[in-house]
Amino acid sequence: MFNSAVVFLSALASETAEEGEVAHVSPYWYGAVTLIVLLLLLFLVTRLNIDR
Repeated sequence: MFNSAVVFLSALASETAEEGEVAHVSPYWYGAVTLIVLLLLLFLVTRLNIDR
């Protein structure tokens, strides 16, 4: 089963590599979204902490 998953993922990766250059999202967007998600998680953890 693991072998078939590896074969599938490698075939999928080779197909996407053959398509050429695709429009990528700016790394700044990844950073901004990650920062927002982490701050939201921090807010939720600090507000919902029962032991506080």
